[in-house]
Amino acid sequence: MKALIWFLRILLALIMAVFIFMSGMLLFSAQVKQEDPPVLLGFAPFTVATGEMTPSLYPGDLAILRMGSESEPGDIVAFYKEGALTLRRVVGTSEEKYITQQEAFGQPDVDLLDPALVEAVCVTYLPGCGTVAEFLYSPVGLAVLIAAALVILVVPAFLSGGTAKLEGPLVDYGDSFEEEDEDFEEPAPRPVRRSAAPPAPARPSQPEPPRRVQKADPPPAPRRGGSHYKPRH
Repeated sequence: MKALIWFLRILLALIMAVFIFMSGMLLFSAQVKQEDPPVLLGFAPFTVATGEMTPSLYPGDLAILRMGSESEPGDIVAFYKEGALTLRRVVGTSEEKYITQQEAFGQPDVDLLDPALVEAVCVTYLPGCGTVAEFLYSPVGLAVLIAAALVILVVPAFLSGGTAKLEGPLVDYGDSFEEEDEDFEEPAPRPVRRSAAPPAPARPSQPEPPRRVQKADPPPAPRRGGSHYKPRH
């Protein structure tokens, strides 16, 4: 049971460390490098703000963009339009340019898109996670992640590290206890006795013959005449 608890703690610590690292790097990219959207290891989280790409993407979804202009028809690409990052579906080509479309309207855009202007390609998305992601890589979100890691990992480990203390004064045995402990010898093991042969089964006891009851002798008959009897001459 203890091994399972330690395994779960280590796994939770690794997950929290990954989230804190990602949050810190995205915060550094957004605040220091002034990248919009912030980039981490060649990928960028982008929160969908409008319903132009429904039903593929809804407002509030988190689109994961792979940075780079490498794309092909059928992809959802991101490019800057009027200073804002915009998502469109590439539905075809014309004159070596992309024909884009807003899926909510079902009609191709009037303007063609130069493939060189593509900033990123949407590789996947997380439904409804856009607002949460923006909070996690904000300064407040990073502080919340660190505080949560301390509460979840450090506090239980600190509480479980305590030991029970003995109540009352301790007894000092001095050096005599150690000397007696050194002279102590373990008793030799007793020899194992072999079990004797099992006793023969007892014969059933025969009933004893009934004893004859001896009748008591009858008392002697009384003499006639008694003590006043005198013999004749």
